[in-house]
Formats: sequence, C-alpha cells, structure tokens
Amino acid sequence: MIDAHCHLQEFEDPGEAIEGLEAVICCGADIESSKQAIQIAERFKNVYATVGIHPEENKEIKRLRDEDTKKIFLELLSMPRVVAVGECGLDNGSDEEVELFKFNIKLAKEMGLPLVVHCRNQFEKVFEMVDYDKVQMHCFTGNMEQMRECVRRGWYISFGGIVTFKSSHELREVAKAVPEDKLLIETDAPYLAPEPVRGSRNTPANVKIVAAKIAEVRGTSINQIEKITSENCRRLFFKTNGN
Repeated sequence: MIDAHCHLQEFEDPGEAIEGLEAVICCGADIESSKQAIQIAERFKNVYATVGIHPEENKEIKRLRDEDTKKIFLELLSMPRVVAVGECGLDNGSDEEVELFKFNIKLAKEMGLPLVVHCRNQFEKVFEMVDYDKVQMHCFTGNMEQMRECVRRGWYISFGGIVTFKSSHELREVAKAVPEDKLLIETDAPYLAPEPVRGSRNTPANVKIVAAKIAEVRGTSINQIEKITSENCRRLFFKTNGN
C-alpha cells in the first residue's frame, strides 16, 4: 500500500513509521522541511520527497522574490528522490497566498513535475489559477461538483483520515463517486488520524484504515482499493519521473 502524502519530518524514527508500506511520499512545506524530506527519502528506498511551500509559510514570500532562492528550489527539485512540487495551495486566498501558490505552480510547470495542492474552501480560486493536468488534490474535502471539476481537468483526488470521521457523510458520497483511475489515499501523518484512532498521533500505517473505509463505501475489497490507488500513485508520481 502507498501513503500518497505524509510528513515524516515529524517522526523521531521514520523507518519505524513506514514499515510494511510499498511507498510513502514525504511532503515539504518550506525550504527546511523540503530538505529534510529529501534526506529521509535518501535514507529509505520506499520514501519519496516533494519540495514546496505551504500557504501558512507566506513569510517566505520576500525570500522568493530573490533569484537565489528560486535557484535553491530548482536545485532541490532536481534531486533524484523528488517526485512533485508542494505541498502548496490556498487557505484563505490572500494576496500573499496567491503569490506563493503562483511560485509553486510555475516551478511545477518548469520542472514538469506533479503539483500537490492544499485547498481549504478555495476551489474557485484554485480552478482559476491552476492550468495544469498533473495535480494531486491533497486531503480532499470538496463537494461532488468540485470533485467532478477536478476530475474533468485530469486531477487526482486524494482522501485522508477525514473521510472516516462520523460527520463526513457527504465526503464519503464523493469518495464513492470518484472515477477509479483518479483515486488516491493518504494519511497526512502525523495529523488527522482516522476513526477509530482519531485524536491520536497519526502514522502512515493508518493509510490502511482509510483504504478500508473507501472500500466499504465503494462496495469493494480493501485489496482492490490498494491495487487501484497504488497504480494511480505510481502513474502520477513515479513513472513520470523515472523513479
């Protein structure tokens, strides 16, 4: 099974956290955490890294206007274990976040890498800004219409622990309707632990709980969900980059 999005930088022993998984994508959120993601990926053969800046890190904007900073990102994105740009996106749609998001989008296009998108109730702005087909909608929480627009654009829909929450009835209906070839699963560990371990520190191993819930709502087996989501993850992140 593949965890398509987590943050191993937050684990004292990343090796223990990823035990038993085929692959894990460790996501950067700024320059330092992106470097850490690469270092972890270089240590473990089943870990891959992403490089980008999360919208909460908008303090980085002044640095990004410096060409030397862009060179740092291009160098990081050229590392062999890096498979995507992100995590990046919008929380509140402020001018600072938009500028930051544009920076990440431009990098993804320049490098030909997938874009890992964080979207908190900003779908219309994301649709307006992202004219690119290699996209993972990380920790998807949108509605049916928003999911269908993402799929129309060729984007992948990635579900995490939120889909298991007791209150997430509508999101489970969305998960049921996502086309098979656009479905991904993730944990966002150490955040957003799924039911029945909600409130605890999440780990990549809990991707199996997410898979089980999606299998339940789609009326299929967990083995089938593992098969299709792993194939989709390889297609988006690995085959494109020769990893």
